[in-house]
Amino acid sequence: MSATPATLKGFGSRGPYGFATRDLVFVDNSRPTAPNRSFPGAPQRTLPTRIYYPVCPPDTSASPPPDGLIPVAGGGPFPLLAYAHGLTSLGDTTRFVTEHLATHGYIIVAPLFPLTNGNAPGGPTFEDYANQPADLAFVMRQVAQLTGTNADLGAAVDTRRRALLGFSAGGTTALIGAYHPILALDGIQSAVAHSPAVTCILGPAFFARRLPTLIISGTASELTPISGPERVFSLAPPPVILVELLGGTLSGFMNREVPFVENTDTQQCQALLDSGATGADVLNSRFAEDLRRGAGPGVIEPVGCTPLCSQRFTQTMGATRQLLLVRAATLAHFEATLRNRWDAKWFLSEQLEAEPDVDVFVKK
Repeated sequence: MSATPATLKGFGSRGPYGFATRDLVFVDNSRPTAPNRSFPGAPQRTLPTRIYYPVCPPDTSASPPPDGLIPVAGGGPFPLLAYAHGLTSLGDTTRFVTEHLATHGYIIVAPLFPLTNGNAPGGPTFEDYANQPADLAFVMRQVAQLTGTNADLGAAVDTRRRALLGFSAGGTTALIGAYHPILALDGIQSAVAHSPAVTCILGPAFFARRLPTLIISGTASELTPISGPERVFSLAPPPVILVELLGGTLSGFMNREVPFVENTDTQQCQALLDSGATGADVLNSRFAEDLRRGAGPGVIEPVGCTPLCSQRFTQTMGATRQLLLVRAATLAHFEATLRNRWDAKWFLSEQLEAEPDVDVFVKK
C-alpha cells in the first residue's frame, strides 16, 4: 500500500507550530581561520548564524512583540539540529528544510562557514571542510548557553538530543562529524546527508563508529554523482539508510528548476566551474591532509571517482516533488532517532519504498 502522496503520512506536511528566525554572530577565539588565496587568515572563526525555532501559530489579532523577538513555543525542550550549507552558499537555500523541521518542534542552527560560503574572503574553497564539524559543535554549545534577550532559546534546547544535517559539501561535513575517527562530534545521536559531495574518496577507515545516518541523493545529480552516496552506504556501519530519488538532482534540493532545460544541474555545473571552486585536485589538498591527520591514510581510498560534471542525465523529478520527499524523509529520520517514534521508523524502512520514484536501501 502506497504512502499518501499528498502528505507522505504527515511527514511531508507542515507541523503544528509556526516558525521564526533569529540572526546571531558567534566567534570562536580558540580556532583560527586558515589563509585562503589573497586572504591572510584570521586568529578566530567568525560564524554568522541563523536560528530557526518553533513558535506558537500566529494570532492575527495580537500585536507584534515590542522588541521584535517572537518567543519560543511552549512544549519544549526541543531537539537541536546543526545544518551545514553547501559550497558557495549564502544560506538562502537552507530554509527549504529548516523551516519544515522547525514547525515540527526542532531548533536548527545554520551558520555561514568562514571559507566555504559564497562571500568567503579569497573566494569559497572546499579545503576548509574538515574544520566545519567543530564549527557546528561550537555553535550548538553557544545557542544552548544563550542568556539575556535570547535566554528563551537557550532554555528551550534539549542538549541530550542533538543531530547533524547538511547539503552537498555540508552533507560531507555532516558525515565527517558523524563518522571520522578524529573529527567526529561527541554527543550526536544521528545525522542526515543530502547529496553529499566528493564522498567517492572516502575509505573504510573513515567510518570509525556507528551512528544512525540517512543519506538522500538524486540519481540524476550531475554535481554529486550517485556513486558517491552509494559508496558511503556500502562502507558505513549500520544503522544507515540510503534514499535514492529517481531522476532527482542537486538543484532540486535548492528548489531550482529551469523550464525546458534537460537538467538544471547542467547550469549549476557551469556556474561552479566558472567560479573556480571545484577542487579538482582534492586528493592532494589541505582537506585530504586534514582528514588523514591522526587517522591514517585509510580514511581516503579513491575508487573510480566520477569527475565533477562529466556526466549528463535527464531530469525526471520536479523540484516540488523532490523537496516534498526530502522533507518527509529527513523529518522521519529525526523523529525515529531523536523521539523514538515507531511510525517514523516504519515509514523509512517500509512505506517510503512504496513511492514510485524512490528506492530505499536499509542496513540495520
